[in-house]
Amino acid sequence: METSKFPDTLKLTDFWTAASVILGFQVTTFLWRVANEVTRNRENKNRDLIWLPAADMLNLLAMCILVLGVFIAPMLGWMAVQDVPVAFGLALLLFVGHCFAIAGHYDMYNRHTYRSMRYFPFQEKIVVGIFLLASILYLSWMVLS
Repeated sequence: METSKFPDTLKLTDFWTAASVILGFQVTTFLWRVANEVTRNRENKNRDLIWLPAADMLNLLAMCILVLGVFIAPMLGWMAVQDVPVAFGLALLLFVGHCFAIAGHYDMYNRHTYRSMRYFPFQEKIVVGIFLLASILYLSWMVLS
């Protein structure tokens, strides 16, 4: 019989509550980023390129994992309830990675250089790579242990 890595006191509804709050933060963050890009473009008389940086892709991926892995898949029986904490943890890891990657997108980790204005600046690449590697290691650890 398989034993869970998580306390028996945690219920699916606990994850639904926490995931709902986190999802609210994620949606708010995403909408703010989109509004910020659109506003900046208007201020520059529609001369700016508007794009979603890779950092925002981390947030979108985290939202999809949260919705599918915590809400939809368990309700439809596509995933065991015992696996919900794994999906929840992965979504949190990616959401936290998004926050650090946004700083990298704006080249904020080096105070001696100006912003590069590239689609995927070097600092953002490093942070996204670190968090994708951390996600792979997390999933490997959760599946293999």
